[in-house]
Amino acid sequence: MLQIADIPHILETGRRPKGGAVAEGIPSVGAENVKTLGLVNLASVKFIPKEFAEKMKTGAVNGYELMLYKDGGKPGTFIPHFSMFGEGFPYENFFINEHVFKLDFYNRGYNEFMYFYLQTNYPYYWLSNNGGKAAVPGINQQDVNSIWTFAPENPKVKEFCDWVHPLFKCILTNCAKNVKLAALRDLLLPKLMSGELDVSAIDL
Repeated sequence: MLQIADIPHILETGRRPKGGAVAEGIPSVGAENVKTLGLVNLASVKFIPKEFAEKMKTGAVNGYELMLYKDGGKPGTFIPHFSMFGEGFPYENFFINEHVFKLDFYNRGYNEFMYFYLQTNYPYYWLSNNGGKAAVPGINQQDVNSIWTFAPENPKVKEFCDWVHPLFKCILTNCAKNVKLAALRDLLLPKLMSGELDVSAIDL
């Protein structure tokens, strides 16, 4: 086994402008939407100006990076959460804010392995205990980099990665389709309710 620090990776956060979020622009996902795979409350997503996003050097989501809930919660209590985005879910182009860690091992399958591994007892309680010690509950880069794990080259890890990746791709693809269907529903429903669209002639 080896520590995360010994494996090539990116561990970073994003940010928002000093004035805070804006009404429209590039989506900026916060810690409230790092709960579990496939779950995002689009109504809570904030936005950053396009010009600000173009200048950002960290925090862009390319897909299949592991997302970690970085800070927040009641004093003395930190509850780790993990998620992953991709395949256009929840957006094609978006960023994370400063309350989310993006962890990327340059290997989609290994990122997916770590999504599950970090929820096992040892890493989960390591993050929980360290995060709960801070005045404002949260974890830092050292907390993450100090976690012991299995090497990407481990034969069983590689076998697991090959097996699980198609499942992740299917889940995220379906999530992206659900977002598009929900948007279509929200567009059509008011027109149906008002009578602007008449579907009475459709034979089902």
